[in-house]
Amino acid sequence: MNSVYMGTLQKNSSDCSLRRSKRLLGQILTDGDFIRYDDLDRVLKDQKKTNRMLGEMLVEIGLIDSLDLKAVLSVSESLASLDEALNLAAGVRRHLGELFIQAKHMTAEQLDLALQVQKRTGQKLGEVMIDLGFVTDGELDAVLKFQQNQAIEEPAPGSLRLGEILVAAHFISRTQLKDALSRQKASEKKIGEILVEEGYISHHELLRGLNLQGRLLTAVLVAILSLAPASKIYSAEPVPPDVSAGTAATKITESLQTHTSMKIVYQTTELVLNNTDIIRGYVDIPLGAHIEIQNNNLAGYLVVFAGLRNPVKEVIIQGLGKEALIKSDGGWIAQPYHGRDPLTVELSYRFILSENAQPGTYIWPLKISVSPIIQV
Repeated sequence: MNSVYMGTLQKNSSDCSLRRSKRLLGQILTDGDFIRYDDLDRVLKDQKKTNRMLGEMLVEIGLIDSLDLKAVLSVSESLASLDEALNLAAGVRRHLGELFIQAKHMTAEQLDLALQVQKRTGQKLGEVMIDLGFVTDGELDAVLKFQQNQAIEEPAPGSLRLGEILVAAHFISRTQLKDALSRQKASEKKIGEILVEEGYISHHELLRGLNLQGRLLTAVLVAILSLAPASKIYSAEPVPPDVSAGTAATKITESLQTHTSMKIVYQTTELVLNNTDIIRGYVDIPLGAHIEIQNNNLAGYLVVFAGLRNPVKEVIIQGLGKEALIKSDGGWIAQPYHGRDPLTVELSYRFILSENAQPGTYIWPLKISVSPIIQV
């Protein structure tokens, strides 16, 4: 099954790096698995009555540690634009597939399938993931840039480097980090080992820092994918013919004969709510997605919807033959076999808002995937 997070309309990819949209603290905390959605909903309801700061309330009732919150706040301002979010990249350089899995954008099963197809065709892994409909070229481009930035030797303060996170969380001082980095140049040890040896942090604090780094990495990757354009802009110059293309195309077609895949042609990246929407109780998103479905399964396929979360409790979907209501536990719409040619579908949404919904900018609250119908 392939999965793609969707969100606010992107007219063209050149606008994406310039667009700024403050990411809500609650969204960052749930993206990074610092807190659960149901706990956030409960606190937001109380916040309406008190008008207190969300972070302050979460710390007070013990849902998040104050030091962890400081580290989250240190990177939150950089999640307003794609370029700034990409500059946060640091840490051990991860494999491409691992980054998409950590971002909750692909499953281990999807990565395994992509690796199998790559082995048969010899294509690059990213190209295979696009062909399978698991990611868009814009999403791939963004994660590749993040991966490249992980290799930068001296990132700016505020990055996802372990030392920077420990400073932001007030585990160590900036002076202590500079001293440890200076000592690291004369050894092959990791920065965490040196900080422990020098007595700046305990082994337990090091483990906390590494755990915090992993959660922040997840939150940043989710934000990057929500900010990534549907596709990157390609040069209009003619591409020279590739004599091996025919063989590769034949192999990939053979690999996909029993699969159903989806490609995003046009998508949104955020859900923006104003006071009028809150009072009305719903918001309409006409032509919220333009997708292309490739299906080689004669039994047909399912378009699966999941991931509904605050501030949405239900969504009415149009564009797949008949109007369908999807509730918080998800649902699907069965579609018949339409031939081997790709089918273009335009989807419109009416999001029914939760009782505690508030004005603001949210990550797109819907996850869409396709899956072949398996006949027994």
